[in-house]
Amino acid sequence: MANTTTLTTPFHAIAATTPAQQLAHPAYRPDIDGLRALGVLLVVAFHAFPRTLPGGFAGVDIFFVVSGYLISTIIFGNLERDTFSFAEFYSRRIRRIFPALALVLATGWILGWVVLLVDEYKQLGLHIVSGAGFVSNFVLWHEAGYFDGDAYTKPFLHLWSLGIEEQFYIVWPLLLAVVWRQRHNFLGITILVAVGSFAANILIVRVDPVAAFYSPWSRFWELMAGGILAYLGLHRSKYLVARSNWPSAVGLVLIVLGVALLNKKATFPGWWALLPTMGTFLVIAAGPNAWLNRKFLSSRGMVWIGLISYPLYLWHWLLLSLAWIVKGRMPPSGTRMLLVVLSFVLSYLTYRFIEKQARAGGRVTTIVLVAIMVILMLTGFATYSELLRPRHDNRAIELILEALDDWEYPAGLNKTSLAGVPVKAREAGEKKVLFVGDSHIEQYSPRVVRLLDGDSRKYSSVVFLTSPGCAPVPGSAQVNSYHVERCQDFRERVGKLVLNPEISSVVIGAAWNLYLLKSGANYSEDIDIDKEIGKLENLIKSISTRKRVYFILDNASGGQFEPRNFFEGSRLTDLKVKPLPERVPLASDQEQLRIRLSKIATEAGAILIDPVAHLCPKLDCRAFAADGKPAYRDFNHFRASYVRESANFIDVALEK
Repeated sequence: MANTTTLTTPFHAIAATTPAQQLAHPAYRPDIDGLRALGVLLVVAFHAFPRTLPGGFAGVDIFFVVSGYLISTIIFGNLERDTFSFAEFYSRRIRRIFPALALVLATGWILGWVVLLVDEYKQLGLHIVSGAGFVSNFVLWHEAGYFDGDAYTKPFLHLWSLGIEEQFYIVWPLLLAVVWRQRHNFLGITILVAVGSFAANILIVRVDPVAAFYSPWSRFWELMAGGILAYLGLHRSKYLVARSNWPSAVGLVLIVLGVALLNKKATFPGWWALLPTMGTFLVIAAGPNAWLNRKFLSSRGMVWIGLISYPLYLWHWLLLSLAWIVKGRMPPSGTRMLLVVLSFVLSYLTYRFIEKQARAGGRVTTIVLVAIMVILMLTGFATYSELLRPRHDNRAIELILEALDDWEYPAGLNKTSLAGVPVKAREAGEKKVLFVGDSHIEQYSPRVVRLLDGDSRKYSSVVFLTSPGCAPVPGSAQVNSYHVERCQDFRERVGKLVLNPEISSVVIGAAWNLYLLKSGANYSEDIDIDKEIGKLENLIKSISTRKRVYFILDNASGGQFEPRNFFEGSRLTDLKVKPLPERVPLASDQEQLRIRLSKIATEAGAILIDPVAHLCPKLDCRAFAADGKPAYRDFNHFRASYVRESANFIDVALEK
């Protein structure tokens, strides 16, 4: 996201007058600032109004290509003329990137102290450390998963892209210096890295889209596209100026197509990322004299936005995220628009009074900025370690929040395989019980582990085959946008293992309320409920004719069980635990589904295990355990400590 010097005149003319060990920076190209403006406007619009511009996240890809082009041009040219200095290069990067980032990190930490809860402030501390250390993409990659929080609850989520750029700034100059000493061709290594990275992107995105999104190895090809263009601009410029209007027009069309066709469900980056990447490549290749570059991208308004694009990228998400947290949901459109306007104001002030002064500084400025960033990292670490705590540091609130992290699967189980299928297992008796399902099966593992820890001779061995967010029914049309193709692979493994002769009995369970009810969080209009239930019935029948089948009905779910809903007041003033009913009535549609699935499963030959019958006397369900602590970790999962003590209805499936 960070701006770098933009180019217009040939590098050769400027480098010739540059003293040794001082980096040559070719002259300014206003249309590239216009490209920055286009990129940041797309991202801001996507974050503020995601339904209006669902493909706006492609603006980040514009920044990647621009950064690859500008940085590669500087490195190529200076290495070739023996004017490249690592000290000068990184000093300039520090003076360009650190000032706005440090200001936004510090502001986020202060505002977080005001509005965040203990667990949120702790996570904020970790994100400050990773943001200041430019490894946010790795931390967010590690956090991503079924239980990851909403994106808007992470005020520094957007620093993932800055992390990738900074990793590029570190790795690329070092690699090119080695290449230059070995007298290899810059274009060859750039193409090699681009092809390798793009191949990694295509291979990874199908099996792990989160890894493909956050990994630098699957993103560097976009920066390398800019690097290829940089080499052509320095050594083959005649190929870039012929008929320059056409590349510019086609490039902008590709960018617009990418934004128009993309949405959050797209498998991205993958092949889709070619649209904004190649579009940006063509726009830059067209040169500053192309009509669209000159009239549109070089216009005064676009250039002005381009100049403040880096702080605008940093500020807008912080404000939108904190507003979402305070409101507990997406703020009204008017509020979001005001926050966008405020982001522009803060960005201009940051650019005018902080960025420009720091950029003009020297060695002392660089040292001070590094010191500030180190202090921010230490502050973030102290916050993550809970040495520094937020304003809402209330023990009653903290007891509620402890439930959010009370999850233990797969603790107590061992990674192994059965018939070539990766599973989690625990040896006990000779018989093997296979638990298949999603996280609603995983939630019962603490009870299973406790039984086997107590006296394993009384119980069968257990095998867990699960995939969070995936209905364990072969042929199901239910989809999980997080897993993409993983649900299909999981269901194939289910079909393989449930009939395996080593398995003596099968336990099937899942978040049926979420998949099969219109009120469910994972319900899809594309799902035919009757067909889905028919496929579930067929699965049970296919197993029950050969071995024992236990069918676990879903537990009660809803916002009344969500620990974060147990507070009243405002984050801006005061929060306290509100009086809460000990019992919550089971929702009528959940009861109707419970009755329907009970009948179908029983007729298909399964033995019913019904959490509602045990935990919801007279259909009034417990929101709290006997000790007064929440029974749930979120709106639909039991917490581990509650399961361990109360889910004795599971025991029957393990008894010999």
